[in-house]
Amino acid sequence: MNAKKYLSASAIPQSFIIFLYLLCWLPPATAAPQPLTSRSATASAYIKRGGAWFAKGEYKRALADFDLAVASDPVNAGAYYNRAVTLYRLKDYERALADFASAIQLNPRFVEAYAERALVRQAMGDPDGVISDCDKAIELAPSLALVWNNRGLAREDKGDLAGAIADFNRAIELGPSRAEVYGNRGAARFRTGDFDGAISDQTRALKLNPHNVEAWSDRGAARQSKGDLEGAMADYNQAIKLSPRLADVWFNRANCWKVKGDLQRAEADYSRAIELRPRWAEAYAQRGLALLLICRNADAEQDFARCLALNKNLKQSLEQLITEAKQQSAQRCPGR
Repeated sequence: MNAKKYLSASAIPQSFIIFLYLLCWLPPATAAPQPLTSRSATASAYIKRGGAWFAKGEYKRALADFDLAVASDPVNAGAYYNRAVTLYRLKDYERALADFASAIQLNPRFVEAYAERALVRQAMGDPDGVISDCDKAIELAPSLALVWNNRGLAREDKGDLAGAIADFNRAIELGPSRAEVYGNRGAARFRTGDFDGAISDQTRALKLNPHNVEAWSDRGAARQSKGDLEGAMADYNQAIKLSPRLADVWFNRANCWKVKGDLQRAEADYSRAIELRPRWAEAYAQRGLALLLICRNADAEQDFARCLALNKNLKQSLEQLITEAKQQSAQRCPGR
């Protein structure tokens, strides 16, 4: 859902939960990678050292060690898997897919490889591939809550909201303490028009994680949809406090100010949204409408021109909104 979805028909930005399982090492983040001698230079030793680099965020160094692991033991499924996860972090998705395929070929029941490959496919915009990999992971290990969550997100991307909610329900049954899953189900409920259900889920997400910015923003959107402007603005204020660079939240709060008749504050919030997202056509349109209502016609026309330069498809709807705003501004701006 989030603030942008509240105002457009674009896809809902959701956070896939990475189910990271690097075989057999899981070192503490503070562990220093150990030097290798000629006697210890085996695939498992390279995997262990690569894992230490990975835990420290040194992905390129981790990749070098996983390359050595694969070269040392080309039939080691874990070596391909660890390299694939590292390539995913480095956004080298094509190579990551190839390594996951090698790991699965060597071990067809490698559930973690299916689960992690789904994340690569999600990053590449392939929801059908995500669903296919999650189906296989669920077949092999039906109790993995995060896989149910990720399949739900892919189903939502394809517009299957009922299927998405069913998957989120199962994920919550299996892992009731994950704030992200409640947030994802709340977003899907919002899209079905179940604003009360959305508010309930985002409230639960916030109880589990009060710093979940998306939950504050999404609950605000649901409250705004129900006409609860004060509740919505309180949620947007908290989201801005936690993360002041979310353009969507400033935009939605600006809409609340406009409905409440505080056009100067609406203009200020629209301006902040535009600073954060300079090519957002709808933000220029809405700021222009607010400017018309405070008798700043020349500034409004500049915003309308910028809006249409960015998105010509808005022309018809914008013209209608301008006509309505000018009728209102005729009473506010005598002599204009």
